[in-house]
Amino acid sequence: MKIPLALLALLAVFLLAACAPKPATSADLPTGKWSGDYGPDSNRRDPVSLELKSADGKLEGTVHAGPRSIPLMNVSYKAETGAITMEFDAQGNGGRTVHYQIDGKIDGNTMAGSWTHDGERGDFKLMKE
Repeated sequence: MKIPLALLALLAVFLLAACAPKPATSADLPTGKWSGDYGPDSNRRDPVSLELKSADGKLEGTVHAGPRSIPLMNVSYKAETGAITMEFDAQGNGGRTVHYQIDGKIDGNTMAGSWTHDGERGDFKLMKE
């Protein structure tokens, strides 16, 4: 019995669609308030909190460090791996703009990873409230 080529092609398309990675839904996004600390090493730590919310299926939010509230510019989250990246600009010494790049991973109620700016680097650990 020969299977028509068109039927095989249609079956292949359905199989590929079923195997394709699914975009994160609003229910999958790590929205809410996260708090913890960050710093360049284990001796120098500062408290920080993060508020994430979903807007049209995308993440946006604000970093709260000391008296400052800094809006996130870019947030990317991959539900299948737990990888999260964030970027924001803060005002540094002398009023210059400092661009932060955050790379982390979410595992349950914990978000941890690293941050960099201007050749400086450190780590952070946050817990979901």
